[in-house]
Amino acid sequence: MRLTNLIFTSIVRLGPDMEIIGEAASRWSYASQAKDTYHFDLRPGLKFHDGNAVTKEDIEFSFAEYRKDASPFASALSAIDTVTVTYGPSGGTLDLKLKKFSATLLTDLSPVKILPASKVKAAGDDFGKNPIGSGPFKFVSADANEIRLDANKENPYAAPTINSASFKIVREENTRFLKVMKGELDLAQQELPPAKVNELEKKGLTVYKYPGLSMTYLLVNMNDPTLKSKEARQALSAGINRDEIIRFKLEGMAQVATSILPPHNAYYDGTLTIPTYDLEKARAMVKAAGLEGKELTLKTSNSTQAIENGKVIASQLEKLGLKLNMQSFEWATFFADVNKGNFQLASMKWVGTTDPDIYRTAFHSAQVPPKGRNRGGYVNNKLDQLVDSGNEIQDVRKRIDHYKKVQRLVYEDLPIIPLWYEYETAVVSPKIKNFQAAKTGDYTALTKVSKE
Repeated sequence: MRLTNLIFTSIVRLGPDMEIIGEAASRWSYASQAKDTYHFDLRPGLKFHDGNAVTKEDIEFSFAEYRKDASPFASALSAIDTVTVTYGPSGGTLDLKLKKFSATLLTDLSPVKILPASKVKAAGDDFGKNPIGSGPFKFVSADANEIRLDANKENPYAAPTINSASFKIVREENTRFLKVMKGELDLAQQELPPAKVNELEKKGLTVYKYPGLSMTYLLVNMNDPTLKSKEARQALSAGINRDEIIRFKLEGMAQVATSILPPHNAYYDGTLTIPTYDLEKARAMVKAAGLEGKELTLKTSNSTQAIENGKVIASQLEKLGLKLNMQSFEWATFFADVNKGNFQLASMKWVGTTDPDIYRTAFHSAQVPPKGRNRGGYVNNKLDQLVDSGNEIQDVRKRIDHYKKVQRLVYEDLPIIPLWYEYETAVVSPKIKNFQAAKTGDYTALTKVSKE
């Protein structure tokens, strides 16, 4: 996904501070009196990497592809009724007529890339093996160990300073750490565990640490008989010493979570009480909930960090009088089990959360897989009504107040057990200049960096 943002052009996208910025669009406006229409002025001179000019047909085709029923983006773009495009050498316009107002539409447009219609039709599913876009970098090659991009120096709006970028695929984190330390890698962005990041900082490498968009949590299977009661979930939450994990396992590079939305998000509800650890109280809650002596299974991926954190959580919960069975799987197996509901507790992470509409995707009763990401099978009619209406609120202040109600409802009902917000980290070689870390964790800083 990060590389896609370099190879292709969006109409608009999220900037480094999570603001909406234009790419193909130079400016935009919304007019309810114009029958709920978003109007975009499109920049002139857009060209694909093969030299062909972007056309009206390419833009129309791109929207049609992303709105197909089989597309994972279809739900997010369902508010769009019609797409009207004019485009030529001098620029053009895009009008999106909506069925009803969508507060998330600009954010939802960020993944929509302008595709070369003729090339996609000719290549079909193989288009991804040799993608052609109009972004600041163009695809050169890919194998099991490396993906190589060259700078698109003819890009009129974001021509990179560097000539090329090589993305090394290093699966083992200790090898990754050694390659950064030896100077074999110039940038490791959110790719190293906290202890390794601190070690590299002590050795003189430039390290960026900043609040990001990731929230780690325990996913609860709401259909499991042991975990159906809210009292059981509250007992588990009270028995996790989050501060201990943050201090000793995450090197202080995180903060206790209460919501999917991070604290620097405008919609975050700062009135939610930060969970505190009280062992004796948690033991009493476990007894009261009828959990004492019960056996629970915690599933994690097989990443080193996930396993280590899972072991600590399992150990903490066992102190409450529970029996914890921890199982770790390679990612595909783990994720398949979660989507099938084959788990009791699962260590998970929300990544890149920007808009409160995530609560609809994560908890609406109609979003149970495969339709959505309500993987715990949570059902709450009040929550459904709140998130259904939230996306139609145009006034930002009213929308903020509305989603505080949503956050509090989920916070109190605990269909997930929030753990912590991780900080983003980027370790940068002294040879790299003008690097600007993005809160979104993307690679767009590569359009502006230089290397000595």
